[in-house]
Order: sequence, then structure tokens, then C-alpha cells
Amino acid sequence: MYQMLENLLSGSHTVTANKGFNVSSYQKSPQSQEALVSAAANGDKDSFRKLVEFYQGSVFNLIMRQVGDFHTAEELSQEVFIKAYQGIKKFRQDSSFKTWLIRIALNHTNSYFTSKKYKKQKITTNFEVSLHDTGQADAEEMQNRKELVGCFQKALAQLKPRQREVIVLCALEGKSYEEVAGILKIPVGTVRSRLNAARLSLKKLMKDFR
Repeated sequence: MYQMLENLLSGSHTVTANKGFNVSSYQKSPQSQEALVSAAANGDKDSFRKLVEFYQGSVFNLIMRQVGDFHTAEELSQEVFIKAYQGIKKFRQDSSFKTWLIRIALNHTNSYFTSKKYKKQKITTNFEVSLHDTGQADAEEMQNRKELVGCFQKALAQLKPRQREVIVLCALEGKSYEEVAGILKIPVGTVRSRLNAARLSLKKLMKDFR
């Protein structure tokens, strides 16, 4: 996590996303996933359950990287799938189901950051800062790294939603500019400009929090 933040703040897009969370090993071909989506849209609960099994790890990771708390990420993930279940009949399939689900997750997390629940909650982080990041480090250095991660979580929450989305998708999820442009339905140039603006905002906010 520490090295990822260093790369992010230095302007590097080649950031390695955190792989420390469980991702479902359930696999389906694009064709069979389309069949599951169609069946789920027609009320087949078992098909929707299989979609949840396949995407629950990805949704959890996306949210966890924003909120930094396992319990909160788990709760928000469940709410995202409830929203998806309630809205799947309206899914027009003009994008992939995964892209549609990511949009729901981003919007739901944005709503969480403006909620009374978040404002009352003590900001903590469950991200681990390990010695593996840059080799051996003394206790003081480890404490500095933990503080950096904590500042990052606070700063990320304070970003404008548009900036937070590109930081999460590009830098933390490791998606290409083209992929992010498709998810957010914006030009690639806009992705780049928002990412640059987000980095500047993050640096300023983190400086204020430290």
C-alpha cells in the first residue's frame, strides 16, 4: 500500500493494485454471463446469485480501496448488490454487466461519503503497511507509513466524486485510461485531466491532514 501511494503521488500510472483480498474463482464465459444476466432480469434468483458469486470480490475490493474499513466495505458491497438486483430489469445491456455494476458501486460509495453515517464515523483504516513494501524498516518508519496511509484515506474521502473515481479506477484498480473512459462515459482526455487534478488535490489534502 505504501509503495502504491508513493507511485500515485509521484504521478506514475503504473500502480500495482492491492491484491490482498479474496476474489471469487468462479468463472463463466461472456456468453454464459449474458445468459445469467438475462435470466436474472427475468426473475431467476439462482442466476443472480451466481453473478454475485462471480463479482462480489471485485465489488468489495473497489469499495474497500475507498473506505479502508472491512466492515463498512462489506456492508456497502451488500447494498450495491441489492441495488443491482432491484434494477437489473432496467439494465439495457448497452455495456457489460461488470461496467454497470462498477457504476452502481461508485455511485453508492459517493453517496456514503456524503451521508450522516460517514460524518459521524471515526475514520480508521484496515490497510496493512508491511515491511515487504520496501524492505526492512524501523518502528518509526513503520509509524510514518501508517500515518501516510491514514492521511490518504481521509484525503480520498474529501475529493470531489469525479476526481475520486479516476484515482480509484486508474491508480488503485490499475485500469487503463480507455477502460476508465468506457466506465465513466467520458473521453480519454478527460480521464487524464481529472487524474492530474485529483493527484494535485490529494497532495494538498494530505499535507493538510499531516
